[in-house]
Amino acid sequence: MKRIYFVAIAALFVAGAQLHAQSAKQDTAKKAAATATKAAVKATTAAKTATKASTAAKADKAADKMAAPAKKARKRTAKKAAVKKDSTAKKG
Repeated sequence: MKRIYFVAIAALFVAGAQLHAQSAKQDTAKKAAATATKAAVKATTAAKTATKASTAAKADKAADKMAAPAKKARKRTAKKAAVKKDSTAKKG
C-alpha cells in the first residue's frame, strides 16, 4: 500500500513539474513575441524618420544648388560693374 502511495505522489510531482515547465515556455514565447513586435514597430518608425530626413536633406541640397548660381551671378555682376567704373574713370 505504501508503494502505491509513493508512486502516485511521484507521478503527481512529475506531472506538476511538466505543467510548470510548459507554462514557463508559453510565457517566454509570449514575451518574446511581444518584444519582437515592439522592435518591429520601432524599426518601422526609425525607417520612416530616416526617409523623411533624407528627403529633407535632398530638398536642402536642391535649394542650395538653386541659390548658389544666383549668388555667383550677383558676384560677377558686381565685379563687372566695378571694372566698368574703373575703366570709365581712366578714360575720363
